[in-house]
Amino acid sequence: MTRIRQRRDRHFIDDRDRLYWINGPEHHCYLSEQRQWRTGLSFDDVLTWKQCAPSGLVSQRFSSLQAACEAFEHNQVQWSLDLYLRRMGDEMALQRGVDDYKPTALKEEEVRTGRLRRQPWLGSDPTPAPRCELTARPASCRPVAADLPHQLRRRRSSAASPPVR
Repeated sequence: MTRIRQRRDRHFIDDRDRLYWINGPEHHCYLSEQRQWRTGLSFDDVLTWKQCAPSGLVSQRFSSLQAACEAFEHNQVQWSLDLYLRRMGDEMALQRGVDDYKPTALKEEEVRTGRLRRQPWLGSDPTPAPRCELTARPASCRPVAADLPHQLRRRRSSAASPPVR
């Protein structure tokens, strides 16, 4: 028996950390397995940032959302592979898998509110890299004296130099 560990709207995650989506109208719905490609994200982050896509595995039709969930928990789902859905999921994964991906709804929210949201897989806000200003370089950023050419030092060729006595 498989348990639904967490559920949000039509998405749920089972006790083996697999994600599923209930598709279609409430009276004629089916289950679709979803693939996740980023580790370390919470269930809500995966859904908010759309870090999942259909694997192509789909179930038979159910008469209600509740019937779909009960069938899942009692291992009464008959799975089949939908190749069109699989290809669509592969394309979605390519698009959503880039580091700077943001779903359209989040982009629109940023424009509306002026508040930027950083992708959770990029970690916390980066600290600016240390910079050395030309006018006030700390000792660790100064070039080593041996690396600088001496301004008064000139190259002498053996032909131009007077003989040593």
